[in-house]
Amino acid sequence: MDERGAIPNTSTLPPPPTYDLIVDGYTIAVPPPRSVLPLPGFLRPKPSETDHGTIIRDVSLRCESGEMMAIVGGSGSGKTTLLHALVGRLANLPVTAGQVKYEPAGISLSAKESIALSARKMKDRIGFVRQNDYLLEHLTVRETLDYAAALRLPSTISSSTRHLIVDQTIRELGLGDAADTVVGGALRKGISGGERRRLTIALSLISLPSILALDEPTTGLDAFTAYALLQTLSSLARKGRTVVMSVHQPRSDAWELFDRIVVLSKGDVVFAGRRERCLGWFEDMGMGRPGDRLDEQMAEKGSINEEADGGTGVNPLDWLIDICSVDPRDQGSSQRVSRLIRRWKEGGKTIADEHGPPRQSRVLSYAVQRVSSVQPQEQDMLYAGVDPDEDTPGSQPQALKRPGWARQTVVLTSRATKGVSRDYAQIMGFACQSIGIAVLLGITFLRLGETPSDIQSLKTLSYQHAPCYFYLTLIYAIYKFCETDLVIFDREREDHLYQVFPWLISEYTSTFALHAISSGLFAIILYFLTNMRTENLAANLFIFVAECVLVQLGTVGFALLAASLQRNYAQASLMANGLSIFFLLTAGYLLIHPPVYVDWVKWISVYYYGFRAVAISQFKDRVFACPGVEGVARNQCDGNQVLTGLRIPPDHVVGYYFSGLIGLAIAFPLIAGIILSVYKPGGTRYARKIDPSDSGKDPAAHSDMDISRQRIDVEVRNLGLTWTRISLLTRKKTEKRILSDVSAVFPSGQVTAILGPSGAGKSTLLQLLASRKMNAGVGAGFKPEGSILFNGRPVNKSMREHVAFVEQEDDYHLPALTVRETLRYAAILRLPKAMSRKSKIARAEEVMKMLGLDLCADNLVGGELLKGISGGEKRRLSLAVQMINDPAILIVDEPTSGLDALTANNVMTALNDIARSGRTIILSIHQPRSDIYVDKLDNIILLVKGGQVAYAGPRIEVGPTLASAGYPVPPLYNPADWLLDLASVDLRGDRETITRERVTKLVQLWAESHREKQELESKEEKEEGMREIGGQEERFTPMWIALPLIVERMTKNLWRQQAVFWVRLQQLPFLGVLFLLFYQRLKHGPSGGQDRIGYFQEMVSPVAFVGLLNCIAIFPKDRDLYFHEYRSSAAYSEATFVIGFTLVALPMEILASLLFTVVTNIGAGMQTSPRIFFEYAFAIFALQSNGESFGIIFACITNSLGLSVSCVISSLFSLQKLNKFNQLGFNFHHSIGPTIWDHIGLNSNLVI
Repeated sequence: MDERGAIPNTSTLPPPPTYDLIVDGYTIAVPPPRSVLPLPGFLRPKPSETDHGTIIRDVSLRCESGEMMAIVGGSGSGKTTLLHALVGRLANLPVTAGQVKYEPAGISLSAKESIALSARKMKDRIGFVRQNDYLLEHLTVRETLDYAAALRLPSTISSSTRHLIVDQTIRELGLGDAADTVVGGALRKGISGGERRRLTIALSLISLPSILALDEPTTGLDAFTAYALLQTLSSLARKGRTVVMSVHQPRSDAWELFDRIVVLSKGDVVFAGRRERCLGWFEDMGMGRPGDRLDEQMAEKGSINEEADGGTGVNPLDWLIDICSVDPRDQGSSQRVSRLIRRWKEGGKTIADEHGPPRQSRVLSYAVQRVSSVQPQEQDMLYAGVDPDEDTPGSQPQALKRPGWARQTVVLTSRATKGVSRDYAQIMGFACQSIGIAVLLGITFLRLGETPSDIQSLKTLSYQHAPCYFYLTLIYAIYKFCETDLVIFDREREDHLYQVFPWLISEYTSTFALHAISSGLFAIILYFLTNMRTENLAANLFIFVAECVLVQLGTVGFALLAASLQRNYAQASLMANGLSIFFLLTAGYLLIHPPVYVDWVKWISVYYYGFRAVAISQFKDRVFACPGVEGVARNQCDGNQVLTGLRIPPDHVVGYYFSGLIGLAIAFPLIAGIILSVYKPGGTRYARKIDPSDSGKDPAAHSDMDISRQRIDVEVRNLGLTWTRISLLTRKKTEKRILSDVSAVFPSGQVTAILGPSGAGKSTLLQLLASRKMNAGVGAGFKPEGSILFNGRPVNKSMREHVAFVEQEDDYHLPALTVRETLRYAAILRLPKAMSRKSKIARAEEVMKMLGLDLCADNLVGGELLKGISGGEKRRLSLAVQMINDPAILIVDEPTSGLDALTANNVMTALNDIARSGRTIILSIHQPRSDIYVDKLDNIILLVKGGQVAYAGPRIEVGPTLASAGYPVPPLYNPADWLLDLASVDLRGDRETITRERVTKLVQLWAESHREKQELESKEEKEEGMREIGGQEERFTPMWIALPLIVERMTKNLWRQQAVFWVRLQQLPFLGVLFLLFYQRLKHGPSGGQDRIGYFQEMVSPVAFVGLLNCIAIFPKDRDLYFHEYRSSAAYSEATFVIGFTLVALPMEILASLLFTVVTNIGAGMQTSPRIFFEYAFAIFALQSNGESFGIIFACITNSLGLSVSCVISSLFSLQKLNKFNQLGFNFHHSIGPTIWDHIGLNSNLVI
């Protein structure tokens, strides 16, 4: 029998220990701002009153084992912070009062462990699902779960049991269709966003934790999948686990799944207790019951909406969020919330401390039944329940034994090897690096002979080959560790998936072949191109190849060491570059007699050992022919004399230095592993609130929005899209249907919503309507079909300018700007130039209040390393930016994703109001609440998996259409949830066949009715229905408007990111100080001349790379924002963007160049005068600008920062080498290469 079909012995799965969660008076404060520079106390800015505050205040709650608790509240209410506190992941947030503890329930622990534990001590029994997904992009869904199961589950579980658990988890979370699909990433298309979310949740579920905490687990999921997930979590709770989650917009029928409810409002508790007590508490507070406010609103309208939708019930969770949130449009909401908070503090403690039903009956009585198709034995294996017989004195659960080091190493090595072997971009990059640099370096030292000049060249090559090749490896490895590898490592280590050294061993084992082959290929090509030592060829070639491989491994280890100390790429690369200067100068070539206080550095330099190993193999006991050289001059032709000149003792052998290389290749990662074990650098900083005066807060004004927009009806006819890829090796063609024969109308003046399960093609359809380019992946493409019409005419480039598109991702905002500043800059760029600046700013304030952003107007947006506004607030900010200029067609991808119920309703109300003014609103939506569905949506398009249409028409006709198909909407049921239930395939057990047949039936019924309707309409179609679309004003914002704004915006963003600002300013002077440590004051006379040449050559070479590092630190974020604005109504010319970025970077580059010149020119005692000083400074400035310019060029070609870094370094290196080819006639490269600026400074300083 197949291993996955075997029924394992369920006794191998022990029940998890059970715990009760208790929180008492917990308060978390806002952390004090951290200074980037170590300033004295009197120079530090005095903290303002607004700097002192709390994030959450006096939280007390209880959640017992066998219960599921939901934390709800408005956007920015502190849900995520509280959840992190419950699982002990607060990082640098100070706790000022209270405690979080876990008390053992029953006899789940031994007597020794039967005391209450803190969250940190519970780390091995807590499963945590973050709000963001961190996944390995080159593994399939099944492989990801297989490896997670092998690492998370007890080592006593058999392989067949693990496979069955994985299969069951895949079915539970509806990942069956994507089980064998790669996760994908920026350069490779993979699973959908909803599938990524479900996979992240599956990774935590598969570990069978005692405590399961989830941060917004249903965000990005359709209503059907979200409800199925909540059912699964509820079943986990019923079997003894404690489940805690924060939720935004759960379905109304999810209310009964929760045992406890916690309601937060701006950091204060409004309610925390048993679900049964929740509604009664608010009724006693005079808030009424769910539905009362709806009835009042209906009464005010004078009638009740009696549609054929079946009636719509009121979601209690939505109602709670509505009454406990401050609505900027409701003046009385603030007073209402303050009263609720005050009353809870006065009398809520007793409710928070209430116990649930007796534990045994609660655990064994299922409030929610499992899907009937799941076999009982499968449930027992996946959800290890608590045996009631074990609640007797003396009985003990089986101990969980996680995989040990050996098992972790094997599993991680297998996982990493698959990732490396499938990362074709990385493999191609290493191949190009090896061949390209070997050829360029080989041409530079082509066919060396045995003349004195060739001997000097061979000596140079013995040293130069290492920094030329392995510096690129260093930069790329630091980027890879900081941006991908260590990001995933940090998240998985927080989950206690494995220990540090098994990961370290697997990382090196999996990449050893790649590093060995690439560096070996470089060595072989270079060896034969340069005609290195041919006598005893096999031994000498082996020494050179082995030296290159070991230096490569040592360099990667050094990169890991730098990344382990600092996760930020800019700071890690600065650290590594500084130390690399020490390594290069102590290698024994550029500086023969370094000062004693830095000479010790050579013992930790791979370049020192590598250079000497190669030099010994090439020169020891070798006598060069040196034709025409006689007498004493022939000493330079003796290889042993060359080694003596390099201070290499004659009795030293290659093995001596190989031992050093091997030692460093082991020591660097070993030290990095120790650091990773005990030190966690960086972390998320919390942004301070900006003084409104710094944001330019002006008095209120009227926006005078008087933009004339033409009504545009959008129609798609038989639209289809197929993804295709042809294998380069087998030429096999792979196809996947994304959209299939979609026909629909999107009328102006109405809101049209696209519904459907995850992976149905909703986002793809929106991108096609918005004419956005999609990334098909390497070697793949899209094949479109059908047509898109605006007012009956095929869409063209001029018509596309009427469309605004709000993407699902919000990561293009500049992190160091406030919400108010972001909107004001957007208003100035997007609104017509005829409007005054004051009116534009007033429009920004108007939209900000419309979407409830005025409460966080002066907060920084934030980013990955700077905690700013909440996810919901960032989502509203993205929507506000696009709504600034009131576009004719507004397309929004998931406008309510990640928003609480109140904010989602406000956003949809704003979109509905825009539509009523004649605009065309098209949006996709996952989980609309019932009142949004009834009151805010006019048309519905229902897609199923495969991109087929199950319904497309007016919302009011949904009910009759479903009733005629035999699926009427149940009474008091959210029609949107019912639609998604019908259109989804349930992959759990035998329900898959039934639900697939139902979905197929709906698609066929709609296709038949739509065909009849289409034939009828074609007969009545008239030419007058086709309306011309007038042009709109010039798309590009004039430079005289855009340029000052771009400069101001970039300057503010840079200045507020103090770490980046000071790194840009410090790198060059820091580099100069490092050189000064080695060369000190240069001497005059003949001996000083050689020192000056070596000093200048080595000093100038890294300057261009400093410019590259400056580019990497700030440019990608500005580039992303420019590309986003270029595709929208905020477009400005490429010249405006480049000039703006140059003007911001110019002062810092000039200042850094002057400081560098002071240190290296005056400080080192080089020839100087006012003319020489400024010539020297200009040469350094030009070199730095050259490196940054190359970085900008390649960063604009590709979004992959790693690829662009590799290309830039290769290009700079190539130009440096080609500039030395005067004898080959390559002088034209002097006009574009950096070395021309070397000559300016060199000619100024060689006067002895």
